[in-house]
Amino acid sequence: MSISYDSPQLDSVLEALANQKRRGIIHDLSLQPATVTQLASRARLSLPAIHKHIRSLEQAQLIIRKKAGRTNFVALNGSTLGLAQSWIMQYQTSWGSNKATLDNYISKMQE
Repeated sequence: MSISYDSPQLDSVLEALANQKRRGIIHDLSLQPATVTQLASRARLSLPAIHKHIRSLEQAQLIIRKKAGRTNFVALNGSTLGLAQSWIMQYQTSWGSNKATLDNYISKMQE
C-alpha cells in the first residue's frame, strides 16, 4: 500500500508522534489499555495536561477512548499507527545498505 507524503491523516499522525509525552502514552498503551488517570500518573502530568495529549492522539486516530461511568478508558488504535509504519517502509531502498545505497547509485549513474 502506497501512502502519499501529502496525506492529511499522515500529517496528523506524525504531528502527534512528534511529542515525547505522546510517544510515551503510545508506548504505555502498546502494553495494555489504561485509564486517563493511570496515564497521567505514569507520565507525571496533571489531568488537564494529559487530556491535551489524549485529544491530540484522538484527533490523529492513534487511540480510542471509551467512557464508563466517570472513568475514561483509552486503548491504542494499531491500524492508524500502521499508516505511519507503511509510509516509512515504502521508502526503504532496494539499493543495499545505507553506505552501499549511495555507492551503488553513483556507480549506476557513472555507467
